[in-house]
Amino acid sequence: MKRRTFCFILGVFLLLGMLILPCAATPARAPETVVYDRADLLTEGQDHALSNAVRDVWESMDECGFFVATHKMERSYDPYYTGEDFLDDRGWSYRQNLVILIITLDDGVYYYDMYYYGKASRVIHDEEVDYILDHEDVYGNIKSGKLVEGASAFMSLAAQAYEGRIAGASYAVIVTVSLIIALIIGVIACVCVKTSYSTKKKSVDYPLNRFAKLQLTSQNDVFVGSFVTKRIIESNSGSRGGGGGGRGGGGGHAGGR
Repeated sequence: MKRRTFCFILGVFLLLGMLILPCAATPARAPETVVYDRADLLTEGQDHALSNAVRDVWESMDECGFFVATHKMERSYDPYYTGEDFLDDRGWSYRQNLVILIITLDDGVYYYDMYYYGKASRVIHDEEVDYILDHEDVYGNIKSGKLVEGASAFMSLAAQAYEGRIAGASYAVIVTVSLIIALIIGVIACVCVKTSYSTKKKSVDYPLNRFAKLQLTSQNDVFVGSFVTKRIIESNSGSRGGGGGGRGGGGGHAGGR
């Protein structure tokens, strides 16, 4: 009886594992569609060229998927198209290793947002995200309407960031240099304080004991009064301050310009 129960429970877990793993897995080969031009911002030739560039990046990675999607804001109050919307439309899992670029046309201006999920959100660091988004080949091309060139450069840089650091020094170098600078500043400060206290002070030239005298003849404390001033500072809790770059949002949003 116990053996049957154990086999039944083991079978249930194995079945659940078989159902869950396909949801989280990312195929090594790119699917047929990697560019979703929802807003018709690309010509047929541009769509084909960008799709080839994205597939080349995808297939060179083996474990991370890359996609491009476009969106157009028809009205100012239209909702943004986010990475969550992209995943929901495809029925994909948030655990998949994915990097998604969403390009939005709003009132004649191109904006773009980066989304990453799964392992990509852990291995691509914040400074690398800023480096990718601000790179001239990405920012300059997309903002000027050269979407194929900008999106291709984005995918190439994102793949480099996934495999290793592409911007700035490593954390070990940053910490080491910071500690050395802090040590030098601390030593200089200690030397300055020690020198200041160890310097021999000269005596006062003017003989106060001979030519000056202080004799307290009376003392008196007068309490005039007190008052308290209250000031009410109004704050507008309904207003919202400006946020960082990017117009998108939602889970997996790395940033945007």
